[in-house]
Amino acid sequence: MNLKVELIDLGPCKKQLRFELPVEDVDAAFATTAKQFQKQANLSGYRKGKAPTAKVQAQFADQIEGRVREQLLNDSYRKGIEDNKLRPILNPEVEEVNFKKGETLTFIATVEIEPTFDLPNYKGLPAEKPKVEITDQHVNNAIERLREGRAEYKDQDREVKDGDHVNVSFTGTSDGKPLTEFAPTARGMTEQKNMPLHVHADGDHDHFIPGFTKQLIGAKKDAQLKVEVTFPDEFNAQPKLEGIKATYEVTVGQVKEKVLPKLDDEFAKSWEADSLEKLREGVRGDLEANQKGDAHRHVRMQTQRAYAEKLDFDVPESLQQQEMHAAVNNMVRSRRSAGETEEDIEKAKDQITAEANAAAIDNLRWFFAQKRIAEEEKLEIGRDEVVRVIAMQAQQMGKDPQQHIKELSENNQIGHIQNRLLEEKVIDLIAEHATITEVEPPAEEGCTDEDCGHDHSHGHSHG
Repeated sequence: MNLKVELIDLGPCKKQLRFELPVEDVDAAFATTAKQFQKQANLSGYRKGKAPTAKVQAQFADQIEGRVREQLLNDSYRKGIEDNKLRPILNPEVEEVNFKKGETLTFIATVEIEPTFDLPNYKGLPAEKPKVEITDQHVNNAIERLREGRAEYKDQDREVKDGDHVNVSFTGTSDGKPLTEFAPTARGMTEQKNMPLHVHADGDHDHFIPGFTKQLIGAKKDAQLKVEVTFPDEFNAQPKLEGIKATYEVTVGQVKEKVLPKLDDEFAKSWEADSLEKLREGVRGDLEANQKGDAHRHVRMQTQRAYAEKLDFDVPESLQQQEMHAAVNNMVRSRRSAGETEEDIEKAKDQITAEANAAAIDNLRWFFAQKRIAEEEKLEIGRDEVVRVIAMQAQQMGKDPQQHIKELSENNQIGHIQNRLLEEKVIDLIAEHATITEVEPPAEEGCTDEDCGHDHSHGHSHG
C-alpha cells in the first residue's frame, strides 16, 4: 500500500490525518474484491464461480464498491494510526471522502487520542503508617461493644433516667409554624409517632437534636410535656433549620432500660469462644488485623493522593466533558438530598461546574497514569480474579453466579470490574514501594470504632 499520510496537530489530544492512496492501489482493491465476488457468484446460465468478471462487476457493482470503500478506509486509517504511534480513544470523525474507481482515494480523519506525557516516578513516595498497638483498653472497649450487641431492653414503670430508651410521639413548631415551612424535607423532625430515642443527660451527645432527650428525664409513661430546643449552627441533617428555636409537644411512650449481659464464660460461649480469656485473645487478634488493614489503607490513600498531585497533563476534551457532566449530576443530586432548593442550586451553578470540571480532569489524569503504570509493570487481571469477584457479588446479592455473569455481560459491566481490579493492583504497587515513616497510633482517649478496630459482632470462632 503506497499510502501517504499527513499528520496535523489540532491540540494535545486531538489530531487530524489526511490520507492519499494512489489510483493503482484503489483499482487493485477493486480487482481483488471483484474476484472474491466472482468465486461466490450464482448467475443464471453459469456454474458457481464461473461467471465472467464483467458480468459479476455489472451485477454487484454497488456491493463491490461498498466493500472496497470500507476496506480501504479502514486499512488506511489503521496504518496511519500505527505508523504515527497514535492511541485513539474514540472512533474517528471521517470527512471529505473522495472515492471512485480509477481515481486517487483521499479523506480526512479527525481523532482524539490518549495523552502523551512523562510518567512521574511512582516509587518511593512518602507515607505515614500508624504503628499497630492494641492495648487492654482497646480490647475492653471492643468487648463492651459485643455486650451492647447482646443487650436486652426491658420495659420499666418508672420515671425516665439517663441512658434509657424511650418511644415518643411529637409535633414540632417554630413561632407556631410547622418546621416543614422552614425545611420542606424535615417531615421526620416535625411529626413522629412512637419514635425510639436514646436518652442522654449530656445534650451534646444527643443523636436526635442536641438537648432534646435530656428534657425527658423525670417524665413517666404517657406524660405530656413541652421540649424547647435551638437547632445548632451546624446541623447537617437539616441545614435549613440551623439556629432556629423550636417547641415540641411530646408524649412519652414506653420506657425501656438497657440491660447488658454478665461478662463471664457463658457470654464468651455465645460468641463461639471457649472462655472469656479466649474471647479476649480472639478480639485482640481481630483488632490487630483491623489496625493493620486500616494502616495499609491509610498508606494506599496517602500515596495515591500524593501521586495524583504530581500529574499535570492535558486530557481529551470529549472525555473531560463526559466526566464533568457526570460529576455535575452527582453534585446536584447530593445537594438535593441535603435539602437544598432548586434556587440555591441554580445560584451555585458556576461553583458546581468549576468543581466538577476540576474533578473530571483529576480523574482522567489518574486514569491514564495508572493505565501507563499497569503497562510498564505488566500488571494484568486474570479471568479467575474476575470470576472470584463476580461470585462474591452473586453471593452477597443472593443470585446464581452464572446468571449474574450473564447480566453483567449484557450490561457491559465485566470490563468495569477488570478496570477496577487493575486500578487496585496499581494502587497496591505504589503503596508497596512507598517510603514509610511509622507514627504513633491515634490516642486511646474516647476510643472510637475507628481507633479501636471495627465492630466485632460477627460470628468468628475464638475457641
